[in-house]
Parts: sequence; C-alpha cells; structure tokens
Amino acid sequence: MDLKGWKRRISAAMAALVFGAPVLSPLPVAPFSARAEAADSADVFTALAGLLGTAGMYSGYLSAILDAGNNAYYQEQTRLYDAHENGVDRNPADHQIVDEVMNGLVERGTYVLDIRSLPFRWNVNDSSEFNAACFPTNYITVNKGLVVGLNGNIDEIAGVLAHEMTHGVKLHAAYNYARAAAQAFGINFLGMVTGAVRPDVVGVLADYSVAKNVILPAEYEADEGGFYLAASAGFNPGGPAAAMARMDYMTKHPDTFDRSYGADPYDHPDTDKREAKLAEMLTAYSAGHVTVKDRKEILIDGQPLLKAMYSTDTYDDTPEQAYLIAGGLAHAFHKYATAEEWAFRPGENGRIAFLDSDRVYEYLKDAVERNHAEAELERLVRAAYAAEGATGAREKMHSEEAERLSFWQERMAKNADANEKLVERLYKNADAYNDINEPELSITEGARTFGCDRQDVKLAGVYAVRGRAKALQGDFDGAMQDCDYAVSLDPKDAYVFLNRAEVKRAMGLPEAALEDITKAIELDPKAIAAHKMAADVEDELGRTEAARGHYAAYHKLVPDAPDIPDEYYKVIDPKGWERIQKEREKERKRAAEERQKQEEKRAEADKEAAKDDTQKTNSDEQKKGEQKK
Repeated sequence: MDLKGWKRRISAAMAALVFGAPVLSPLPVAPFSARAEAADSADVFTALAGLLGTAGMYSGYLSAILDAGNNAYYQEQTRLYDAHENGVDRNPADHQIVDEVMNGLVERGTYVLDIRSLPFRWNVNDSSEFNAACFPTNYITVNKGLVVGLNGNIDEIAGVLAHEMTHGVKLHAAYNYARAAAQAFGINFLGMVTGAVRPDVVGVLADYSVAKNVILPAEYEADEGGFYLAASAGFNPGGPAAAMARMDYMTKHPDTFDRSYGADPYDHPDTDKREAKLAEMLTAYSAGHVTVKDRKEILIDGQPLLKAMYSTDTYDDTPEQAYLIAGGLAHAFHKYATAEEWAFRPGENGRIAFLDSDRVYEYLKDAVERNHAEAELERLVRAAYAAEGATGAREKMHSEEAERLSFWQERMAKNADANEKLVERLYKNADAYNDINEPELSITEGARTFGCDRQDVKLAGVYAVRGRAKALQGDFDGAMQDCDYAVSLDPKDAYVFLNRAEVKRAMGLPEAALEDITKAIELDPKAIAAHKMAADVEDELGRTEAARGHYAAYHKLVPDAPDIPDEYYKVIDPKGWERIQKEREKERKRAAEERQKQEEKRAEADKEAAKDDTQKTNSDEQKKGEQKK
C-alpha cells in the first residue's frame, strides 16, 4: 500500500489494458490492499522508452531488465503470460512432483539470492517440449514434457531445475535478455510485464525462446551451480548427469520416444560434453573416490564395484542408472569422514546392511543387492578411507567446498551493504506479494531487509507488511503485534496505519479500521489508498453518503481509476462511467475471441495428437508383424 506509488500503479494497469499485448491482462486493482510499486521506477519506463527508440545500448537494456526483474508485480505478470502462452499442465501429479523438487531446492539448497533478485516462483506449463526456462523475474516455467520425458524421476528433475535456479541466482536471464535486446527480444519481456509496449511490436517478438536459449558458457556455469545446489538440498548427486544422459539420448534418438516429447539439440548444446563434466563433478564431490567408466561401470578408487543395467524396455537407460548408483556412493563419501559412519552391519538373510534409509541411497542399495556386492562394497569403502591420508582427497574436497561457500558469503556481505533504493525495493516487493495473496513470499522478502545495514530505511513499513501477511495467513494476534510495533516506530507514516486498518478489517472490525484510515488521511490528505479504503468500508456499512464522498475524493486523485462501483461512478462522473462501460464491452469481446481461438488451437492439437497415436500404433503393429514373419 505504497501511497506514492498508488497512482503510478493504476496508471501502469491502465496502460497494460489499453496498450499491452493482447495475450496479457493487467492485474486487477485490489480495492484496499498494499501496493507493490509496479511503476515504482520511472527509470524502468524511461529505460523502456529508450529501448524502443535506440539500439546497441547494452547497459541500458541490462539496467532496465534487472530493474524489471526485481519487481514482484512483474513476476506475477510473467506467470500470467506463461499460463496464457504455454497453458497450464492439467495433470496434478506433474505439479506435485515439481513442487516437491522446487520446495526442496529452495528450502534446503545452499545459495544466496542477489539483492536485485526475487524469490523463486514456478509452474508447470502445458508444452510437450522437453524443456524448462528461467525468466529475469526468477519465475521458472517447467514444461510438462520435461516431467514426462524424465519419467517423473525426482533426482533428474532436481538436476534440471537446480540448473534453472542457477540461471536466476547468477542473473543469467537478465544478461541474456539484455544481449538479445539487440535483436528486439528483450523489449518483449519488458512489454510483457509492464504492458507498455505497442501490440504490433510485442506481436513479432519471442520472449520464451530467449528465456530458454542461453549461451553455452552460461549453460556450463548453470550446470555446475545446479549440481552443487541440488546436492546440497539432499538430492542424488548423480541426478544432473543422469538427466543429461537422458537428454543426450532423446536428442540423438528422437524416434525412440513419443515425438511430442522430443528434445531440440539447439536448446541443449553439447550434451555429451556437459554430461562428462557433470560426471567429473560427481567424482570430485565424492572426495575423488567414485567414477563411472564407459557410462555403465561404477568404480571406487579405480576398482570395479558393479555394472549398471537398464531398467526399462523403452530404451537403454544404463548411463542414467550408473550415475544414480554412483550418486548414492558420492553422497555417502561426501557426508561421512570414516568408513564406520557407513554403518556396515549384519542384515537379513545373511546379507550386509549399510547406510541409513535416506532416499538418496535407493539406487545404490538396489544395485548392490541385485549384484550381491555388499561384501565387496564394504571392502572397497574401507580401503578408500584408509588411502585418503596419502592422497589428500578429502582435504581437496573440503577446500573446494570452502571456495563455493566463500562466494555465497561474499554475496551476503554485498547484499548487506546494499543501497537504500535496493533495501526499499525489498519491502515494496514484500508488499506486492501480499497483493497477489502470497503471504509466505511476502514474509520471506521482508525478512531479507533484516540482513541489510540500511534496514532502518523502511523498517516500520516492513513490520506493517509482515503484519498484513500474517493476517492473510490467519495469524491475527501476530498481525496486530507487528502492526502496532510499526505504528510505534513511525507514527507519522500514513502507510503503517493503512496496513493496520486492513488487518482490523480482516478481523471484522470495520469501525476500528476506519479510525486508522482517518488517521492516515489526517497525515496525508492526498492518500489515494486511504480514500479508496474508507469508501469501501463506508459502503459495506451502508453509509452511502460517506462512501460517495470518499469515492469522489479517490476519483479526483485518480480520474481513470477503474475500480469504483458503478452505482457511485455513474453519479460522480457520468461521462467517465459510460466510457469505461464501452471499454469493458470491447475487452469482453476481445477475451471471448481469444478464448475461441485457444479452444480451436487445443482442438487442433488434440486432433494431431490422436493422428500421431494412430500412426504410431499402426507402425508398432506393422513392426510386430514383420518380426513374426
């Protein structure tokens, strides 16, 4: 509920309505919620205008895209755009898998966001292409084709999504869009999220292709970062190499799979080299003990333990199985400093049991049991630890880990020293997350200010926003504690009173809410949000005259505000009301036409899919007939 940004916020929404790409609708203007300053930076729009009028200004592109990428309102617009362009996967199981992986990576993984970056959000789209992409807003779109193509394998999916997160953590997406802006692609991203680019410009641009087509050096860096991020979150360290092996096979043998889940070699460059590099990381992560020979044999210190076997009749997935088995070994060697910690012990039926029930060891345990290799595993593991003193392998592993940790510590220090504008943006983003009903993200984003040296810039605002987030979660006691504290910190800030008013209103205390709203108006007579909130509360209480007065004040401050109830708007501004009705009708027709187009598009896709299925069935039957002959 940033009062200074309120008018610009509505102007941005109206611009999106009038000038935005037809594929994207602006967010509705919530009547009394705290505002993210969507147009917070006039510099975003200034830079955007510069983008449209000039070429070759890379630093200008980068500055504008970084700024847009650090705006929670734009992140939400990215999500809406993705849903419109790529659809939403209708299979709940796919969403469940991706949510499990992403929540694990976000909550348990070792990484530090740049102060200019937003918390990650994600969704599974309806595209059958084997892919995923990270936008400059740290929104990750995951194709259902990726989930299906990896057969729902948690560890392989974690490797891919940790790779995408690294693009966001390292700001690759922003740099990629800035570079692509020379070909006009970057402009589309800004147009997509701000709604400030002409439809004819937006219509010829391909933002999603920019998000997913990253230059090879950045892909290698994302592979490395993704490997350690996924491993630190407790996923199988063999997952990234296994996913790359699957991608490599799909690229080279597209006919082996359903054609709708093919892999584009342009989108996945040098998969064999990247797989080899990920296999090297796996070895390093195991203190140098574990290697995979010829993509199928698992060795410990160069001595063979067992060979992997394919697990499906669809194709030979031996390399994937090998990496996942080796990943279990690598996880244990990385975690434990002695062989005793592997807990070798008598098991059932005279077998030897080892390690614990962590899911990361499943492939290893299954393979060892299948090959009756328990005794050999124990022998090789004990020998490996006995040799570490001479090789210094564990010291090297710890040294490399310390270097990675040092990078995150340096970033934390840099974040702590962030300027006032960036610290202020944190609380504005927290405010925006409340607007779109993401209170957990609001609390997370607001908490980041506490690690900043200049946290007092908007400390009262941070507590006020957190109070509102707690109210959205149903914690009204905690909400009031935060809001009362915010008022005590800055009793001259109308903003904190309005947040407390929202909490009181949510608690069913409209009169108490009006007391805080009145105080806000006393502090700032031009408080746009205060007049709007007061009008809504008075209307709910049935006091129409008082409501009309506040709606009139709101309308005077924001003449084009679209969210005044019709019964008041018709009286306050008859001509304006008629104009809005015409615009609404025009928008309804456009939306109906768009829905019709989408339905026809889906119907055609279903028809083609059915045709492909029939052809595949006929082909399979023909092959079976030939084999019988």
